[in-house]
Amino acid sequence: MSKADYTVEDFMLDPEFRKWIVAPDEETKAYWEAFLEKHPEKYADMELARKALVNLSREVNEVSESRIEGIWSKINNVINDPTEKQSERRIVAISSESTLKHFADRQPRVHYQSNHQFYRVAGILVLAFALGILFNLTHPHPEKEPVAVPLVYEEHNVPPGVKSTLTLQDGSKVVLNSGSTLRYVKNFEAERRELFLAGEAFFEVAKDSLRPFVVRTGSVSTTALGTSFNITAYDNEPLGVALLTGRVNVVLDFEEPKQINLEPGEGLNVKVGRREHRKHLIEEAKVLAWTRKTILFEQTPIEEAIRVLENWYGIKIEIRNRPERGVVLSGKFVDQTLEGVLEGLSYSARFDFQVDKDRVTLKFDTSS
Repeated sequence: MSKADYTVEDFMLDPEFRKWIVAPDEETKAYWEAFLEKHPEKYADMELARKALVNLSREVNEVSESRIEGIWSKINNVINDPTEKQSERRIVAISSESTLKHFADRQPRVHYQSNHQFYRVAGILVLAFALGILFNLTHPHPEKEPVAVPLVYEEHNVPPGVKSTLTLQDGSKVVLNSGSTLRYVKNFEAERRELFLAGEAFFEVAKDSLRPFVVRTGSVSTTALGTSFNITAYDNEPLGVALLTGRVNVVLDFEEPKQINLEPGEGLNVKVGRREHRKHLIEEAKVLAWTRKTILFEQTPIEEAIRVLENWYGIKIEIRNRPERGVVLSGKFVDQTLEGVLEGLSYSARFDFQVDKDRVTLKFDTSS
């Protein structure tokens, strides 16, 4: 069919015409300008086709009520004034609208019959929306995957020789011992308060029945609501949980998981590597001694005692002439200097010591 015989519907279905309306360029502009010069009588049909295509949605599958009302409003505007001009706007010189406006003044004023024009435009728009819906059904848009918001963690590292007191967002208080690390989601998550501990910390947990307070230390997790408890979780040492107030539930994530409830005054000692655990009674003064500037050794293996002293004073200890038999240390030192502690331990453990800045050498007497 020759384009000179096109109706409004034919213009709308013509791919070259649609390209000129949607994405005009110099080539399409020149072609349709030449066409209008030869066939000025087609201006009215082309203008109606342009308005219908401009109002055709290419993005939605369903037509909302507000969209339908807007379309009927546009139909009435076309009926009442078929040659209505768009409000002034900034446009590019090659747009189809500018080309058609150029020919608008050459057209005679035509008084359309209202009913005939109404049904014609309505039919055009119905056809346009049908084409749009068909396109969307045959070319479904991929569903956008929800974007996961990354969690932001806060981490507190306490260096040797320092202790740190924290107040968390929920009001809970934490005292971190030397050489310890605490990590948790900033401001916590909506359904839980989860923390990861390496080292030692004392917790005073604010009550929140909707968000359990969970401290994870490797394969052991301790859950509380409103409680005060101490956890010791250093590498290569037994893990300890000591409960002062409230209740806690300790989960051992072993091959055969175990759950253990603690009452105030109870402690739990866990040898993670051996998958062993035992309950025992605790004394508050001993559990909290480290928070009160007190070093307390009670038949403590020397390896553990060295870790305590290195973290407490920020030093490194070297042992010479280590005895073959195990060495245990005992003693209580309140707010003492390093030299004072070593002096007190040396009598019972029979070693000499030398302090050189942050290096300490212990030399045991193995003569007897």
